[in-house]
Amino acid sequence: MRRIALVVLLISLLLGGCAKTTPIPTFTPSPEPTPTFTPEPEVNMNPEVLLEITNQGDIMQDPYGIAVNSAGNIYVNDAGKSRVLVFDPQGSLLNKWDAKGSGEGEFNSLGFGGLAIDLNDNVFVVDNENFRIQKFDSEGKFITMWGSEGKEDGQFIRAIGIATDKDGNVYVTDDAVPFVQKFDNDGNFLMKFGGDGVSKGQFRHATGIAVDANGNIFVADYENKRIQKFDAEGNVLAAWYMGSDIKVKGTPEAVAVDANGNVYVTDYDLGRMQVFDNNGEFLWAWGDGSFPNAPFKRPVGIAFDSNGRIYVTNQSGGNVLVFNLP
Repeated sequence: MRRIALVVLLISLLLGGCAKTTPIPTFTPSPEPTPTFTPEPEVNMNPEVLLEITNQGDIMQDPYGIAVNSAGNIYVNDAGKSRVLVFDPQGSLLNKWDAKGSGEGEFNSLGFGGLAIDLNDNVFVVDNENFRIQKFDSEGKFITMWGSEGKEDGQFIRAIGIATDKDGNVYVTDDAVPFVQKFDNDGNFLMKFGGDGVSKGQFRHATGIAVDANGNIFVADYENKRIQKFDAEGNVLAAWYMGSDIKVKGTPEAVAVDANGNVYVTDYDLGRMQVFDNNGEFLWAWGDGSFPNAPFKRPVGIAFDSNGRIYVTNQSGGNVLVFNLP
């Protein structure tokens, strides 16, 4: 009996020792961070074309700049024929401004230049070969003009892009002079910013330009293959390259900003459009020149109307395409 009791005692001691082993720690897991990701670029979205404007019977040749006024009328720089064409919202021709020369309201050779419309529906036309900007009312009545040939303030060599802000100020790029010039609504020089180079804030062949509702200025830096964002004083805020979604640097030509502040950029060489948020984060793209059904053929101009439609000029296609925004 004493031996059995001893065995029982030993077993009890062993079990007690096991109970005192170091406990396995328990952890409270940290909350999982919200995943962030960039959606796969839908480079072949190709939204439905609502309207194609060709000006039948008098086909456009190398259309470039485009703008839409508050009534939905569409103004196009028909560069190859040195005239401005005005269409109604259905694409029917309303008017053409085609007087040739260097006088008031005349165009010597418009060249590849932009159009812009202010909040009063005044139309500003880059009159490239006359080295000036001309201002008209919505019916084509001449109001004023400014500029001359040169590289000084208020002068141009190859003016190309033009945009207006909410205060009616006018911004002009020049692909031969590495500065953006800012004028008031009557053409008085206010300031300039930029410079020749590859650093932030500098340009190599600036083309398209746009201004958002907050006064931020977006410039297509063509040779540097990037977009640059500036504040209203000309201070650089951001810069980003084209084509990051397909790992091929694109060539930016036109820039426009929608009502939500998103930035649309046409890619001249790759025949597509890229869309970024206001700080340059890639959102999506559509069109690709390698696809036979791609809608873009040298896209060079972008405009929006108040109904959320987007207008794109195809330089090689000789047309204007109208889409609903995706």
